[in-house]
Amino acid sequence: MRYTDIIVGCGSAGAALTMRLSEDPARQVLVIEAGPDFTDETVPDNIYYGREMSFADSDWGYRAEATDGRRIRFPRGKLIGGSSAVGATIGLRGMPHDYDEWEAAGNKGWGWADVLPYFRKLETDRDFTNELHGNDGPVPIRRFPEAELSSLQRGFVEACVAHGFDRVADHNDPAASGVGSIPSTRLDATRRFTTAAGYLEPARRRPNVTVWADTLVRRVVIESGRASGIELQRAGGTEVVHGDRIVLATGTVSTPFLLLHSGIGPAEELRRIGIDVIADLPGVGDNLVDHPRTGAFMVSRPGVLDRSLPFLQSILRTTSSGSQERNDMQYYMINYFDLKYFPELQMLSGASVIGGVMVCAQRPKSRGRLSLASADPDERPVIDLNFLSDPRDLVTMREGVRLAWELLNSAPLGPYLERPLIVNDTMMADEEMLDVYLHSSIDSTYHPVGTARMGPDGDPGAVVDSDCAVRGVEGLYVCDASIMPNIPSANTNLTSIMIGEKVADQLKGL
Repeated sequence: MRYTDIIVGCGSAGAALTMRLSEDPARQVLVIEAGPDFTDETVPDNIYYGREMSFADSDWGYRAEATDGRRIRFPRGKLIGGSSAVGATIGLRGMPHDYDEWEAAGNKGWGWADVLPYFRKLETDRDFTNELHGNDGPVPIRRFPEAELSSLQRGFVEACVAHGFDRVADHNDPAASGVGSIPSTRLDATRRFTTAAGYLEPARRRPNVTVWADTLVRRVVIESGRASGIELQRAGGTEVVHGDRIVLATGTVSTPFLLLHSGIGPAEELRRIGIDVIADLPGVGDNLVDHPRTGAFMVSRPGVLDRSLPFLQSILRTTSSGSQERNDMQYYMINYFDLKYFPELQMLSGASVIGGVMVCAQRPKSRGRLSLASADPDERPVIDLNFLSDPRDLVTMREGVRLAWELLNSAPLGPYLERPLIVNDTMMADEEMLDVYLHSSIDSTYHPVGTARMGPDGDPGAVVDSDCAVRGVEGLYVCDASIMPNIPSANTNLTSIMIGEKVADQLKGL
């Protein structure tokens, strides 16, 4: 069978794209996912409840270099629903200036006024009904009421207020800055929403939708300058499936990985590892941006850390000193942080679970890169996040850790703190010691973007145009976080779903 649209990847953006494109019964849509397709009866508890991020199951098993050669886990969702099914269920939008920056860089139609209708279209906000919010979309957005917050979270909110920050009712209001409940993509206090349930489930009932899970795509097949199909592996065999249009929605790691293995990327790099060049696009794999995180952590008093709750419930959004970009910093009080995947911290703390205040820089200046180690598609990509390589990020993160330390040691949180972990007053006063701590502890917030970024004609680093069409190859498109020219001042899942909604409308018109 020849398909009109083949969508590779059924995560946050890919599931939304599948639902919207298949609304046209004349289209035959095939969506392919490398990971499993769980039913209501087989979905694991960690996905169903979403109390914390899933690091082990349904994960690609990537590693990335954070800084100074230090390698870290780099989880990405490998299942229907993608990272929406394994992430922290945070439903935050970026700030208007984030998207206006995209448009100002030459990406017409991607400014705040253009993307806001899609943010409204995708959501059903359970708490607000106004011009900023939607009330009939697939994605539920709710905020934890005070009665659902742990005592630790309530202490964090009071600590922030005592420090001079405002209380915030709606963090998705661009005018808001301060502390309050996190907008969460949850069906209720305990159950996680995924794009598998909200987008794919209604779409797969249509006769023009075919879903292949547990299917690994190896490369895009390109004939006479046009993407004509994909080479894939499933049920132990290799085959080629043809389509009129191929859309990569595999995310910031897998999309450039597939492009490079298809001969699309920096020509010199491809030739060096023995891949024939189809399109010389130096920007493929470049411009890797992620939110760096660290924090001030603690061993809590007995009975404080409640693992029956989601591990994040409230957030402080604020602006770093001297920044022209509003809300460029985030601080979280974590209800618990399981150290089973972080043996160094477990050894230093003498505890298996810790709490603390996490700090995440939202507009980092450092840029990393993704590349191939070889032409073997079974070999993992090389991921270099290059955190703190820009001195401005080091300044921002110093300030962030100092504020996290002050909040952690404030009176409202005093009853919960048994002892701090690693950091102390001496370190806070010694810039050299603090920098060592930052380089040793900096980690990813797992929000990578930008490795196949949008850009106008004449931009040598642009991989796709504003319609998300890959330059130099007809019939090939990208629809995921890799197209973002820069990272938004927010967790990236909601923006990725927005991209799926918006690209679907753009492709309907092509």
